[in-house]
Formats: sequence, C-alpha cells, structure tokens
Amino acid sequence: MTLPRILTRYRAQVKEGLLKSLKGKSLLYAILRYGVGLEDERGTPAKNMGKLLRPSLVLFTAEELGGEIEEALPGAVALELIHNFSLIHDDIQDCDETRRGKQTVWSLYGVAQAINAGDLMQALAVAQAVRAGEEAVAALVDATVEMIEGQGLDLAFEGKEVKVDSYLQMIDKKTGALIRCAFRLGGLFAGAQRDVIEGLVEMGRELGRAFQIRDDLLGVWGNREITGKPQGSDIRRRKKSLPVAIALACASGEEQALLREVYAKEEIADNDVKRVITVMEHLDVCKTGEEQVTHYLKCATHQLAELPFSEQGREDLQELIDYLARREK
Repeated sequence: MTLPRILTRYRAQVKEGLLKSLKGKSLLYAILRYGVGLEDERGTPAKNMGKLLRPSLVLFTAEELGGEIEEALPGAVALELIHNFSLIHDDIQDCDETRRGKQTVWSLYGVAQAINAGDLMQALAVAQAVRAGEEAVAALVDATVEMIEGQGLDLAFEGKEVKVDSYLQMIDKKTGALIRCAFRLGGLFAGAQRDVIEGLVEMGRELGRAFQIRDDLLGVWGNREITGKPQGSDIRRRKKSLPVAIALACASGEEQALLREVYAKEEIADNDVKRVITVMEHLDVCKTGEEQVTHYLKCATHQLAELPFSEQGREDLQELIDYLARREK
C-alpha cells in the first residue's frame, strides 16, 4: 500500500533529526538506533523506521499553518523519541518478541538493557523538547504522562472484563495522547490561535481512536506476512482490546463463558485462539470494529473542514485519513 504524501514528505528531515539526537557511541545509543530502525543489529544503516506518523503530523501542521519546519523539527523528533521509548517498554511488558518484522529490543539485548535504553530515549526526548521551547516542553510532558497512564490502564484491563466506554477512555490516553500532541505542537510552532489548536486537538482525538481500533482489528485478523505478527496475536497475549469488549457485550451466555474461560488461562493455545476468533466472527465483531473506524474518521473529516488549512492541505490530510481507514499494518 502506497504511503500518503504526509508520511513521505518529511521522512528525510525526521531521519536526520533522529540521527543527530542518537549519535552517541556507547552501546545504549546503538540499541536506540536499532530500536528506531536507523540501524540493524550489526550497526549497518537500515530503513525500518515505521510510518513516522507523529513527527510528520507535527511538521505538516506547522507548515500548513505558516510555521517553519526548522523550528518545529526538534519538537517533532522529541515526539518520535517519546513514542519509541514507549514501544521499548511496551514490548517488555507484553513480552512481544517482534516489531516491524524484526526482534524487539528486549528480546535482542535483554530486559535490563532495554529498560536502560528506554529511559535514555525518554531523557533524550526531553533534551530535544527543551530546544523547542517552554510551551512545547509542557505539551510533550503532559502527553507523556497521559500516555503512560493509558499503558497502566491497558495492563490493568488484562485482569478484568472491559466495557467499550472504558476501552475508549484508555486508548484516548495510551494512543491518542501523542497523536493529539502532534497536532498541538504543530499549532504551537505556527503560532495558531487557541481555538484553532483546540480544533486540531479534537481532530487528533478522532484520528487516535480510529488508529488504535484499526490496530486492534489487525491484532486479531492481520496478515502475518504484512504485520509481522501471527493472526490472533492480541488474543494470545490476552489483551482486552476492542474486539474482546465488543464480543463480551454481544455474546450469548455460552459464548461469554467460552471467552472468559480462554482469557482466564495463563497460556492461550492455538486452538483457543481459533475458538475465540470463531466466536468473534459469529458476532460480526470485525464488521462492528470497521464501522467504528469509519465513524471516527468521518468525525475527523468533519473537524478538518473547520480548520484553516489550504485546499492542498485538506487533500493531503484527507488522503492520510483514507489510508488509516484501510491500512494493513
């Protein structure tokens, strides 16, 4: 699937900013360059940095509203570092061994060094944020706090049943905080009025929900050759993602009993994964989830119409919205 223009336009600048911020010579810096996808495990230059969604949104929004990319770049790089620090720690907590089709940091370098690397990346993000100015620091710190709170909620959900409303509150923090921050930073660097920034943040909320719900659907029905993870990977990890919340809300007594039985196990076998997916497919959970993605992206499109973007800017962001609706990884 071809990446939208917003995700290709700023890659060179973001890559250069990441290289400068992670240029240290110690082992931890090598681990961080591996973690963000700048190098492979041998230290050879690589191109595995993911979509770079968040920093691209910072730079796009700043440029679209009259700001300078050079002034916005430190904040964009800081946000990407915060995102990657969260991924390093998230993979430890979830015991995930692969990400973006390669070994996770902890599975390659060990848990202890992965924790050190994540801590260092967060500190480097703060250093970048300081270069971006006081308002940017405040926005980044607030978003980081929310994101970590969301991760805590996500882990807490593993031990209890989760309703859809509670799930949405969690993803507004865990995933939505950094996406909202991207739009906020872009508006700040452009000197936008408060009402414009509020509109940007609201659009970020809708995009964050759509992005995470799509991610949850891929965690159950994604193609391993594309996502790099086996089908049903979130079920194996007993994650209480949206498909599980929808299934529990719609299931019959017998189906609810099956879901509870499987999710109570310490280890979920392949056959259990198949049983859960069969229940979800009987309940049209995937279709319901796709309808949720469509709903939130339509809300984002509606919010976009209220923002002072150029015609080309609207087209570019709409292209990104359409991409998020159908992405496969």
